[in-house]
Amino acid sequence: MKFKELKAEFRKIKWPGAKEVAKKTGITLLVCAIMSVIISIYDLFFNWIMRGLEDIFL
Repeated sequence: MKFKELKAEFRKIKWPGAKEVAKKTGITLLVCAIMSVIISIYDLFFNWIMRGLEDIFL
């Protein structure tokens, strides 16, 4: 692909505005925070189960 063709393709790109970027960044951070809480709860739950099993069998 030649440089002129590449330049023409880049002109076709519709870049998002600052508000859209901020909104999507906020959504991404919120989803990451929610997933972190869910994974932490699962980790605590399975840790609790493993400690219980260690107390029974060891």
